[in-house]
Amino acid sequence: MRFLPHVRTITLFVIVASFIGLAFWLRGSTNEDIWLCTEGQWIKHGNPTSPQPSIPCKKTEPSTAPSSLLPINPSNQPMKSFESADFSLQYPDWPNMDPKTILDTKRTKVAVRNEGCALVMTVTPIPANQDFQTALEQLLSQQVAQANARILSKNIAESTSHVEAEFSVGSQALKTDQYGFLSSERNFYSIVFAAEQASFATACKPMIDQTVKSVSVR
Repeated sequence: MRFLPHVRTITLFVIVASFIGLAFWLRGSTNEDIWLCTEGQWIKHGNPTSPQPSIPCKKTEPSTAPSSLLPINPSNQPMKSFESADFSLQYPDWPNMDPKTILDTKRTKVAVRNEGCALVMTVTPIPANQDFQTALEQLLSQQVAQANARILSKNIAESTSHVEAEFSVGSQALKTDQYGFLSSERNFYSIVFAAEQASFATACKPMIDQTVKSVSVR
């Protein structure tokens, strides 16, 4: 099977690049040197270069929680559409990710995030003579070393995949949930949700089912 190394390269890039790009997003969204408003007082976190904020630090009421930690109600979430000749889906209408965190803008078709969750969708053409299922099975073992990831679960069929994984960015644990679809035109659509492990259930999980159910592969 002389074509297999090329398959590994292509598919490994799609999955691992998404994971690494999401790690960059997580790292970039976490500033260690800031002023934190805590119990009505400004507290240094790390070594911020800016002076203490002049605006009042208001004490947060116990009943108020950050929006990124509140459960998402899918029925209230505005959605956007992606559609091509062989694939379509509805995805959350969240702000676009910083282009600097996207490793390959040509293959990345959707890259959005809210305060706690990120979604990246990449598209890669797969030649007709390449065995998607066998290649993906083999490269998942490589992913552990190359992306420093641990596979939690996997389900790989002839033209679809579902892989849950986790890996660390510094002291933070990141969880990812990937869904892959191979279209009739041999385009591999990879949809990856990612969030900090502790908040994945509230930040990402409520939107995954709705997004995946909206997928139409032609």
